[in-house]
Amino acid sequence: MSEPAPKIQTHAKDIDRDRAWPMRNGWRAFGAVGLAILLAACSNGSPASTSQPSVGGSVGSSASVQPSAAASSVPIVASGTIAFSSERDGNVEIYTRSPDGTLTRLTNAPGKDAWPAWSPDGTQIAFGSERDGNPEIYVMKADGTGVARLTDTPGGEGMPAWSPDGSKIAFVTDRDGNAEIYSMNADGTGATRLTSDDSNDFAPAWSPDGTRIAFDRDLGGVNFEIYVMNADGTGATDLTNDIGQDLGPVWSPDGSRIAFNNDSAGNDDIYVMNADGTGVTQLTNDPASDLFPAWSADGSQIAFDRSAGGNDEIYLMNADGTGVTRLTDSPGEDTDPAFSPTS
Repeated sequence: MSEPAPKIQTHAKDIDRDRAWPMRNGWRAFGAVGLAILLAACSNGSPASTSQPSVGGSVGSSASVQPSAAASSVPIVASGTIAFSSERDGNVEIYTRSPDGTLTRLTNAPGKDAWPAWSPDGTQIAFGSERDGNPEIYVMKADGTGVARLTDTPGGEGMPAWSPDGSKIAFVTDRDGNAEIYSMNADGTGATRLTSDDSNDFAPAWSPDGTRIAFDRDLGGVNFEIYVMNADGTGATDLTNDIGQDLGPVWSPDGSRIAFNNDSAGNDDIYVMNADGTGVTQLTNDPASDLFPAWSADGSQIAFDRSAGGNDEIYLMNADGTGVTRLTDSPGEDTDPAFSPTS
């Protein structure tokens, strides 16, 4: 096996970069080769110019900033069930949180389970697991039963994302050397490579109409960009073109906007932009790190991971950045929120 790729360094943060699947402030490493993508986001300082960038314009220099969603904002209630990863019981497992706050543990395996992704009909959850010794993609029913392994290669696989019709799952693998995006049928057959680039590609996210996939591309150093490509892998286009890190794209349910993270001004915050890369708007503006945005099924809310004081919890806000509400409270890290497509 080749030597592990060097882990990407970003800012002077107290990050545990030696975990096989780092949780806080970072995309997970692939256990097979130690690839790690460290998340970050944007400024918590003075608002930048309110002029909007053209496609590929600079995020950090031209994003408009919403008023900071302060702790005094009126709390809101989650509009649906949220799946997330947590190490509250000593190992990273997948849980769900219902709108009334009820927590349910779905996995209980010796390996770490992360990256929950709901099927479009809400009956299944795809996830990454190293329970069999190597990071692979699995699927289970929404109640945690019926676990089935979908991939089985020497490389590391993770970050699954369902197509809107439920027929395919996009995912990340380093089976061919560096991290690329593949798709496969929902039963694990027919794996097809979508990206083929010297850069590492991560975090695929299907557009709601199924025609496009947004993803992260590592352009070297600490420069990550959000790209979008056709569902067959053609026509890859850089949407952000920023010197910092633009990561974690997720489409709004109507396909008009993409939420993501950016660190152009040095702090982890959540932004949203139009699907063509214009109209960048900062949603969070907090000293803590805000990561992993996830839209609710109706597009009215965004769940996210807030890391403060060395601990990560799941938070919720309205889609305009107001009403920030803490949903979990655990000494173990809670991250990777994913809204169910059904209530």
